[in-house]
Amino acid sequence: MDELRYRLALAGLLHDIGKFAQRAEAVEFRQAWRDEATRADFRYAHAYLTYQVVKELVPSDWAIAPLAAYHHAPKTADQALIRLADQLSAGERATDVVARDDSDRRVHPKQLHPIFARIALDGQRHPAAEDTQRFFWPLAVLHLDEEVVFPQKTALDEATAWKRYEVLWQAFSQEAKRLKTVVAQGALDLPGYLEALQALMMRYTWAVPSAYWKTVPDVSLYDHSRMTAALAVALSDFSAEEIQALTRAWQAKDGPAWEQPVALLVGGDISGIQDFIYTIAAKGAAKMLRGRSFYLQLLTEAVLRFLLRELDLPYTNVIYSGGGNFYLLAPLSVRERLDDLRRRVSETLWRYHRADLYLALGSAEVPLSGFTPGMFPRYWGRMHADMQERKQRRYLEWGEETFHARVFTVPENGGNPKDVCSVCGSETRKVEHWDEWEGQERICTLCRSFAETLGGPLARSHQVRWRWIEPQQADKQADQRRATWRTVLAAFGAQVVLDGEQKEEREQNPAWTQPHTVWLLDDPEPGDWPDADAPIWLRYSVTQIPYVRDEAEAEAINAALPAAEREDKKQRASKGKPKTFSHLETQTESGFHRLGVLRMDVDHLGHIFREGLGERATLSRLATLSFQMSLFFEGYLERLISGDDPLTGEPGGLARLIYAVYAGGDDLFLIGPWDRMPYLALRIVEAFARYTGGHPALHLSGGMAFIHGKYPIYQAAEDAGEAEDRAKEEGRNRFTFLGRVWTWSEFRDLKARMERLVALVRAAEKEKKENRAILGVLQNLARQAEAYRQKRGKKAVWGPWTWRAAYQLTRMAEMDEARKQDYEQLRDELKADNFAHLDTWAVAARWAELMLRKRPQRKGEPQAEKA
Repeated sequence: MDELRYRLALAGLLHDIGKFAQRAEAVEFRQAWRDEATRADFRYAHAYLTYQVVKELVPSDWAIAPLAAYHHAPKTADQALIRLADQLSAGERATDVVARDDSDRRVHPKQLHPIFARIALDGQRHPAAEDTQRFFWPLAVLHLDEEVVFPQKTALDEATAWKRYEVLWQAFSQEAKRLKTVVAQGALDLPGYLEALQALMMRYTWAVPSAYWKTVPDVSLYDHSRMTAALAVALSDFSAEEIQALTRAWQAKDGPAWEQPVALLVGGDISGIQDFIYTIAAKGAAKMLRGRSFYLQLLTEAVLRFLLRELDLPYTNVIYSGGGNFYLLAPLSVRERLDDLRRRVSETLWRYHRADLYLALGSAEVPLSGFTPGMFPRYWGRMHADMQERKQRRYLEWGEETFHARVFTVPENGGNPKDVCSVCGSETRKVEHWDEWEGQERICTLCRSFAETLGGPLARSHQVRWRWIEPQQADKQADQRRATWRTVLAAFGAQVVLDGEQKEEREQNPAWTQPHTVWLLDDPEPGDWPDADAPIWLRYSVTQIPYVRDEAEAEAINAALPAAEREDKKQRASKGKPKTFSHLETQTESGFHRLGVLRMDVDHLGHIFREGLGERATLSRLATLSFQMSLFFEGYLERLISGDDPLTGEPGGLARLIYAVYAGGDDLFLIGPWDRMPYLALRIVEAFARYTGGHPALHLSGGMAFIHGKYPIYQAAEDAGEAEDRAKEEGRNRFTFLGRVWTWSEFRDLKARMERLVALVRAAEKEKKENRAILGVLQNLARQAEAYRQKRGKKAVWGPWTWRAAYQLTRMAEMDEARKQDYEQLRDELKADNFAHLDTWAVAARWAELMLRKRPQRKGEPQAEKA
């Protein structure tokens, strides 16, 4: 370990902690600040406060206080390096003059403005772009409640805001003191302490503004501080003289060093993820979908940590990690190590996954000028271009001879169907007879581990614990053939346990009693934070798997299954077991038993990162944008898919119905009873609009496919993917449903029409009257209109269907006095727009038909009233 790098990172992370203390009025400084020598020494009050706070809260072993505090008046070469790192990280403030900051805290920025308000794309700007008084993050500890993670339209009143600062500071300082005690006891080293403090700052300063004077506060103290730490490490390759030259060039925005490279952007993309998750050959293999999906999250982290350890970089240098991607900021010297690391990573992935998964590792040098506003996305784009090129030229790092030997050599053994995994189709691993879930005949050790020791415990887990070890390679072919997901992670130097395994694992392995990294997959209950003297990350993950709650639900599910499946004991639902897709499709409120497969993602996300911030784009702003996007898709989305049932109103009812196959980065793949999925899609879109403050350029596209419970999951993924692609091809910000592409506004209207028709039919049925004819009439009229237009031309707006519609709806009104007004209103609406929306009413009628299809009465339900 290069201790200086970690000391610089820690100083960078804490260099502005005095701003937090100053706004909380946590440290009395005015009397000391009257001393002219003190003022000359630090120049700014927040720097003096940083010195005092670091002395109190941080172990003295590493002498961080002067290194962090003198970034405005450096006295040593290392302090000058922190100053330059701070200036580059705060590129958005490059033209601002830092004013005196010893004034009353009331003039300081109180709340953080979401970065979404700064995005302008294709002429579309945020509603609050010019109004900095009506779009704020609340000042609160990070928590997934909507009132915390969603921006508010009005600012907190002054007294409440400063009280929030005081509460935040009190909790943060207590946690920091606890970490200091842990270090004093010898239980935590410098890298562990640095990461633990970074995780602590994420929780408490994610919504605290860093921006100070004469600028919009749209970068959090957390993001600015961690990027300052990353830059401090990146600059550690330079000599004191070079740092001075770079500083002069930065201040002049010119000079010999202005275009000199100062840092290396490194990006990693694990390709093949979607095929790996979805391409499962055997029926019933969907049981292990969630295990396979979560494994990729674990694998991404394990590979990332392997690279960090090999490059001797702290976790502060990670700009973003999620969705199979990660981005780092590193010293330039790292470039010479990348080819060797590409080779080592790809060899390990090949050993266990063959060509299914591959890490494309790209990079781009960033010059000093690249940290000025508007310039950084240029190098971000170059990094992505390098990654894309390496994706297209896989295994180039092996050399031609090794590539041909590994890829094209015919194995000595193979071709025996008994040696082929019935789930993934691999014959490189040992296969075993296995019929625990849905009668799988032959399954390899890796697929079995996804189901049994990862996917199974995951749904009941709230924590993932990590230990970092020396990479463990399986030297013998026999060891490789018995590989599990743990084997692969260990090859990258990572060990993992989930909640249900921790007790047994600790009893067997005392190493788990030592400090280790903890991922919290969801917010713990108050007072239920893990007692771990180590980094504790709120690493949100959407892990929802529907389980059978009780025996009554199990019997109801079994009663709804087809007779052939009901007789299969392995297929029967029972308390505590995950619901199969066959089980889930019986949970519709109608008798039309199908699953809905929903895929959605953010439109033009790459374009947003490259061009959305325009001349305002800086490293810290991109880091903030990454964090705020991931907070929705990897965090709050779990709340949406476990919310109230939109059809029954049952609180939390979706938690027993929605299977989260994948959610990360900016996209999602969900499966559940078909009748809930359109409502859920709209709920997600509306929540995202609230989250971004209604930005017209930030929106989602999606598509939904109907499948039955035995449908191959890879085909379901393709069907839903094609539906999503149709939505994008027809203009984006759209949704494909029932064979049509709708804008979200049109889809809301469609849903409203469907609900009107359902209400109309159900009202009549309560009176024992049959009036489902309206559904057939609307569909038939739409078909007539379409046939007429096909024959006479698409522009025809009048034809036989128009008078037939008027006649039939009038007759229906005359025959049903109780609902006469409803029929007449429908007729008049159609006539008012020259029957232009007849086709929409026809789709609404088809949707209503599916919603109204009769289903058998479930066990425990009250019987329908008799006439």
